[in-house]
Amino acid sequence: MSKQKLLAGLAIVSFAGTIVVNALANLLPINGLNTGEVSSRYPNLFTPDGATFLIWNVIYLLLAGFVILAWSRRHLSVVQQVLPWFIGTNVLNMTWIMVWHHLLIEVSILVMLMLLTVLARIFVTIYAARLTDWKEKVFIRLPFVCYLAWICVATIANAAALLVSYRWQGGPLSPEAWTVMMMIVAASLALFMAWRYQAPAFILVVMWALLGIYLRWRHTEFTGLIYSAMALILALGAAFIAISRKPGEVNAGRA
Repeated sequence: MSKQKLLAGLAIVSFAGTIVVNALANLLPINGLNTGEVSSRYPNLFTPDGATFLIWNVIYLLLAGFVILAWSRRHLSVVQQVLPWFIGTNVLNMTWIMVWHHLLIEVSILVMLMLLTVLARIFVTIYAARLTDWKEKVFIRLPFVCYLAWICVATIANAAALLVSYRWQGGPLSPEAWTVMMMIVAASLALFMAWRYQAPAFILVVMWALLGIYLRWRHTEFTGLIYSAMALILALGAAFIAISRKPGEVNAGRA
């Protein structure tokens, strides 16, 4: 068996394992807790409405497209470069589920940071490849733009949960003020990545997360958070339109 076939096969198996582990996390559930129940043990204002996490269905669907395309085009240089890292993301994803459900919050943030780092590596590799075929753009580039964007948001949420587990009260700032700051960080990162790498989909993912935060708290007394979320969503929407209309494509040297 060639190295290309072996990597493509391992990618399929590890991705299937990721889907199964994530499903079992809520069906069994692992350690007697579903993923949302673990999150509810560490309440914080950055956690979005539960429906927001349906984005995982979109991400996994896109990744399934990548796996299929990677098998059929496993001889492509960019696919060969990405596959080992992709397998790593699957292992880290499954590991995170296990440690999160066993309430190992300190370990979970370390695993999340490792996953973020590996996804960033994949992201840079793909954008250096200068893909031109539309199938490669949709099924190689887009899945990892969305995946990386969501894990950026998830890392912030994981860090917030860690601070709650330590019973940190926010110091001189209120939880609402800290949450607004975290939303601004997420929005700023989305703007940078979208502009620098001509990746407007990154903005859409962060907008979705902010919409989830808005929907969860819209009928509460956290007016500063609510209006901040609305303002950031509108600003990101305008940026998405502007960047989407930008002619040309940024390469990895400039982008």
